[in-house]
Amino acid sequence: MTALVIIAPVLIFTVTFMVTQHMTKRTPKAVKRSADVTTFFLILADHFFMIVLFDQSFLLYILLLLFLIGILFVALYAKSQGDINFHKVIRGYWRICFFAFAILYLLLFVIGIVKSIVLVF
Repeated sequence: MTALVIIAPVLIFTVTFMVTQHMTKRTPKAVKRSADVTTFFLILADHFFMIVLFDQSFLLYILLLLFLIGILFVALYAKSQGDINFHKVIRGYWRICFFAFAILYLLLFVIGIVKSIVLVF
C-alpha cells in the first residue's frame, strides 16, 4: 500500500497530463492542470517516503513547511502587487507547493536509492 502511495504522483501526473493534452490540445495548460491535481498526492507521497526511509513521521514539519510557504508567498505577492487577488494567490501557492514537493520527492527518491545500495554492500 505504501509503495502505491509513493508511486501515485507519477501515475496521476502522467494520466492527467495525457487526458488534458488530448482534450485541450494545449501542452502548457495540460502541465499546469496536471501539477494542480498532483500536488496533494506529492505531499502525501513525501510523507510516506519519509516514514519508509527514516522510520519516523515528519508530518508536522511538512505542515509547517506548507504554512511557511503560504506566508512567504502572500507577503511577497502583497508587496509586489499591493492588492491581494485570492484566486491568483491560492493558485500560485499551490504551484509553488508542487515545485517544492516535487523537488523533495526527487531528493527522497535519490536518498532511497543510495540507502538501498549502501545496505546491499
